[in-house]
Amino acid sequence: MKKLAQKRIDMYDIGDGLTLMNVINKNENGKMHQIATYIGIEGNGFVCVGNANDLDAPGSIFSYQSYVREQEAMLPVLIDIFETNTGVK
Repeated sequence: MKKLAQKRIDMYDIGDGLTLMNVINKNENGKMHQIATYIGIEGNGFVCVGNANDLDAPGSIFSYQSYVREQEAMLPVLIDIFETNTGVK
């Protein structure tokens, strides 16, 4: 039986009506292949503020928990990217 690639969406309330969303794509072996990070505000949609690709390449070392901690540390920068691209403050 052929295995299919999978997609998972994790959403985080980051305050002030903003939501951070990670869209995680896994390959057919269940390994993370790509993560796209978006920030959105109700009624205004989402804007991509980060993207990590080829996480399943040979020799790649990736930890989703570390990625989420990095997002938390960079949250002011990610919110600035969102505001710059949407004009929403």
